[in-house]
Amino acid sequence: MTPSRKLRGLLNGVVAALALTAMAAAPTSASANLLTKTDGIVRHDIDVTTVDPAAVQAANRHTGQPNKHFVLAAQNPSARKKKLFLYIVGSGVSETTAQEILYEGARRGYNAIAIAYRNYEAVVPLCARSSDDDCTGKVREEILTGVDMTPLVTIGPKDALEPRLQKLLVYLRATYPSEGWGEFLKDGDTDWSKVTVAGHSQGAGHVALLAKRHRMDRAVMISGVADRAPSGKPAPWLSRPNATPVERQFGFINVSDPVVTLPVALASWKAIGLKGPPTSVDGQKPDFGGSHMLTTAVRPVTGANFHTVMVDDNILPRKPDGTPAHQQVWDFLIFP
Repeated sequence: MTPSRKLRGLLNGVVAALALTAMAAAPTSASANLLTKTDGIVRHDIDVTTVDPAAVQAANRHTGQPNKHFVLAAQNPSARKKKLFLYIVGSGVSETTAQEILYEGARRGYNAIAIAYRNYEAVVPLCARSSDDDCTGKVREEILTGVDMTPLVTIGPKDALEPRLQKLLVYLRATYPSEGWGEFLKDGDTDWSKVTVAGHSQGAGHVALLAKRHRMDRAVMISGVADRAPSGKPAPWLSRPNATPVERQFGFINVSDPVVTLPVALASWKAIGLKGPPTSVDGQKPDFGGSHMLTTAVRPVTGANFHTVMVDDNILPRKPDGTPAHQQVWDFLIFP
């Protein structure tokens, strides 16, 4: 079998797995399963058109409604660290499927945002038939910036992730001035030095590219990155210089993930320059031997969705007191 045919077979498998994962991750009861304490935290669910009337956000295929910006902040100013946690959801997922991790960030003193962005298609399947080594990098760059990079997507600056974040911060500063959102703007632009960004699946790939583009406080890739060149090797953009030092970048994956397999994730992390070796967090305490490549074998509480088990409120394994089993890992990776 030629490398290109072999890769097409692999990508077709990824497409099928992503479809199954999207169905399994349908956010039908995430709020019902939310057990976290929300006292002392203010929440805003904001339509993208409230921030920018020209913005376009298609209806989520699971909820039937457009995703909204999901925003949290500690009510008490003294409880805030003047740091921003930006969470980037995966392909086709609602912004409310991972509320636990957002609330944990707010409890740890971070202003927190799960941003609504163009996540309708999965990046890797979009590039399945492309012979361009940098296809996934170009698709991601257009999703992030709105600069025309590829005919595979059509996203203007008003609907790109980075401009949406900047406009949202301006809106939040003006609308909720007592909540400290102005801390994350510098000369009117996002102050990335105060931003910790974590993302799941497609979101993990966006995190990796943001870490190339901006010097951020921290960057965490969960269940990713899946990007490959037609040869099957990690996409070349993963080896680009890092603006965020690799000492501040981390990866976390389930060893049984069928969508982004462990070998694929490890190859991507090594291309980025993350420090290993791969280390299990199960039954261990931070700092997990100093590794930045962390794994788990935890099972979801229902079904077999190993791709989203570390972040999806519906299937999070929990301790006897109801707290997420990986809360300590989140704190180490994202909210030190």
